[in-house]
Amino acid sequence: SRRDVSGNVGKTMRKHIHLLFTLLICLTSWSQNKPGSLEESINYFEKNWTNNAKNVFKSKPENDAVTELHMTVGMWIRNSWIRHGNDSLKKQFHKIGVYHPDDISSIILTSLHRKLNNKEIKLEEQAKHYIDYWKPIIEQDEKSAKIAVEHYNNHKVGDTINIFYPVDRKDNYANAVIYEYNNEWVFDPKKDLKITGVITKKFYLNSETNVFFELKILEKNFPNIPVLMQKMEIGEVYDFHLDKLRIE
Repeated sequence: SRRDVSGNVGKTMRKHIHLLFTLLICLTSWSQNKPGSLEESINYFEKNWTNNAKNVFKSKPENDAVTELHMTVGMWIRNSWIRHGNDSLKKQFHKIGVYHPDDISSIILTSLHRKLNNKEIKLEEQAKHYIDYWKPIIEQDEKSAKIAVEHYNNHKVGDTINIFYPVDRKDNYANAVIYEYNNEWVFDPKKDLKITGVITKKFYLNSETNVFFELKILEKNFPNIPVLMQKMEIGEVYDFHLDKLRIE
């Protein structure tokens, strides 16, 4: 019956909530302990989680188990152990090419799941997955930074330039955005934004590759469309970060 289904759903939800609180209480109780390696991290969970918590975690498919804890236990790992923890733990992961806190916490939870299920951890294989994921992104970022510096060096104060933005149009709202890794994007004057302006200042922040133009806007093909949710008026001066901008 509908009441039975509703009751079962409610019971399942209460079970998950109880488990979550159990996990977080266990974590809080030994939050001052900072593991210095993957092995120590796994040992902490094995020692401090209740048998019920461990059984629930290990009985789920690996990806589901890790994903479900990403914003709870995973966030606790990132804040307590990675951002404010023992540097030895981070160094172990950095040596194998894993740097992002999200990736480190996922590897810790995946390794725990595998050990509880008497499976090989395969740390190098896990690391390769994240290295392969980040490689094209890093390469694209380096390429984009190089192009930004070229624009910075090839233009001078007083030059007039055009900047092109794709426009995201959803729910009767239009906003100019940046397609970070879409080199195939083609400007469409009927729907996309073109800004024409004169460079009034050039500068960089913290690094000579983090470059900016101060631009006085002369013309916009769609005057009322904001850029990255910032309203920009013709005749006013604004800062433009050159990284990933389409400039001519």
